[in-house]
Amino acid sequence: MSHYSEVQIEMRDGAALVAALNRLGFKGKVEVHREAQPLYGYQGDVRAQKAHIIIRQQHVGPAANDLGFERQPDGKYRVWVSDYDKRYNKYDDAWLGKLKQAYGVEKARAEARKKGYRVSEQKLDDGRIRLVCRR
Repeated sequence: MSHYSEVQIEMRDGAALVAALNRLGFKGKVEVHREAQPLYGYQGDVRAQKAHIIIRQQHVGPAANDLGFERQPDGKYRVWVSDYDKRYNKYDDAWLGKLKQAYGVEKARAEARKKGYRVSEQKLDDGRIRLVCRR
């Protein structure tokens, strides 16, 4: 049984987090719950960890565990990812960096749209993303 590690991330907007996960290839595979739900291990065993946003093991990788994002009382999300999935399914620090970038893009897009801007996106050669906002 793989151990879960807790990672704190500066993400507070659940909709932007779901959009970021969709951007990273999980479109149609993300569960969103009002009340935190249990996470499951690769053998279907119920884990002590719970989450509000969940990607179930069948979408994570071979012999995977669920990935979870638990909303904390301060509004930030705690990420639950197993040590196995960090190592073998590549949900490691590099993946978390991509998730943070995708979250930032989605949050900025949403805020710009609220202010009446049209937003276009350009992916730069070095992997950065440039957003262009126009009225």
